[in-house]
Amino acid sequence: MCAGPGEMDDSYVIFSENGRSALVRREWRLALARGLLDGTGCRPVGKGGRGEVMRFPFGDGWAILRRHQRGGLIRHVLRDTYLFTNRPLREFATHVEVHSRGLSVPEPLGVRWQRVGPCFRGAIATREVEGEHLLDYLKAAPDAPDDVLASCGKVIRRMHDLGCWHADLQLRNILVGPAGAYIIDFDHARLVLSVGKVARARNLLRLRRSMDKNYVPLRFFEPICEGYGVDSLPNWLDRVYAAKGKASDAMSGRR
Repeated sequence: MCAGPGEMDDSYVIFSENGRSALVRREWRLALARGLLDGTGCRPVGKGGRGEVMRFPFGDGWAILRRHQRGGLIRHVLRDTYLFTNRPLREFATHVEVHSRGLSVPEPLGVRWQRVGPCFRGAIATREVEGEHLLDYLKAAPDAPDDVLASCGKVIRRMHDLGCWHADLQLRNILVGPAGAYIIDFDHARLVLSVGKVARARNLLRLRRSMDKNYVPLRFFEPICEGYGVDSLPNWLDRVYAAKGKASDAMSGRR
């Protein structure tokens, strides 16, 4: 899905200035536009996955602003620039769609983008929710209760059942808090009629790989799978991911 600004419903409005554009929720348009376009009220929070994270006040709460940045080796060449594709707007459109379908995600508030020739850069704003990244939660709670982990599995299952395949399902892209689990970061996510068995397993195995890379005990993976409702994953795919993990560890010097 890659909706343009004109394809959003009338609950969003566009602002443009100094070569930047922002698509924001109409009811909080001024505060959201100022936060996105010129950083009014923004305070640093830290890092969120590949992007810089800020927060700023709006209306009845706080917005989290994440600037798009690349991962992998290409980040050394094109750190926050994307050729030919408005990635921030594309991700925001996907986030809006899964939110409308009832998936547990932070409320989408707005997106900013800037085009220079064939290149785009930008940021996304969502409502701040009470919670922390699953990675931080597991590091701080070595005896994490199974019901919390099961809630993560349930929200992943819900995402798949709603026809969304996540391109980077890892510990930093799941939030856990008093209200339950949320999924974030829909860059490169795909909306399809049906998420097949192999695609579902790939997402779950990527999450398990994230545990391994971050030295999180793999015992936490079982209750997530129980919450998802899966007893086992395809053996051949499991072997593929295990081999990829070993190769990645060898290349990075990770043990």
